[in-house]
Amino acid sequence: MGVSFLEVSGVRVRYYVFGSGEPRVLVTAGIHGDEVTGVYSAYKLVEFLKGLRVFSGSVVVVPVVNVLGFVARTRFNPVDFVDMNRVFPDGAGSSVSRGLVRAVWGLAESSNYVLDLHCAGHNSYQYVLALHREFPEVREFTDLIPWDTVVESTGLRGQLFVEATHKGIPSAIIETPGGDGYYSEVWEERLFRVVAGTLRKLGVITDSEQVEQGVKTYYGKLVQAKTPVEGFPKTVVEPGAMVREGDTLCYVGGVAITSPTSGKLISIAKNTYVFEGDSIASIAPLTTD
Repeated sequence: MGVSFLEVSGVRVRYYVFGSGEPRVLVTAGIHGDEVTGVYSAYKLVEFLKGLRVFSGSVVVVPVVNVLGFVARTRFNPVDFVDMNRVFPDGAGSSVSRGLVRAVWGLAESSNYVLDLHCAGHNSYQYVLALHREFPEVREFTDLIPWDTVVESTGLRGQLFVEATHKGIPSAIIETPGGDGYYSEVWEERLFRVVAGTLRKLGVITDSEQVEQGVKTYYGKLVQAKTPVEGFPKTVVEPGAMVREGDTLCYVGGVAITSPTSGKLISIAKNTYVFEGDSIASIAPLTTD
């Protein structure tokens, strides 16, 4: 195991390298500084990998990419308010944002796979986000990720996993509950197990523990349910539940908010106040593939 640093304009980003050769898997977290569940799981992965002696390939782990945002508990780099996961591969804004993005991109370009850890909010269900329809090699990669829910990405350019995918490097995001500088202890353990399980499936590590994933289902792009009124939502269903088109998801001011499609409820607004036109829930629609 080796510890190295990306040094950009006085900012140091720690990363760890385990094993050598291919396949080479890059695991990143904390590109958004307030998404702490992914950071927690990445550090847990580092401690786990430290205890292994045999690797059939290599793993590079960057537990916190946006170190300044992590300290400030903000999504953006607080130096310039750049969302670093919208400006790969060249970067934008200050020399810090540009330099960190380019340095992480250099790690991605030298990898065979990229797995980026993010948080989808406190009231969400964990899911894999990837361009699994457009890129067969990505579908093959996500087939190996031991989790039951895979959602098609919109393909928004500038994201690390999207740009790596277009570069020919099979890549995905795992979105898990958390955010705003807080983490979920339950979900960080599940996320860690999924990442470690992916490394096993790729043959990079060979310890005997396996992860039960349930029945893997591929879904289309997320569909938003919006509220026509403002108020405090009273939820009827929880994230992870299957819903049908027209099912009531919650009530706002006595008005039933229904699902615009059939599929899996990924997230829903709870314990907050919503305004007219706000997206109140995300649903991953069922597909035929």
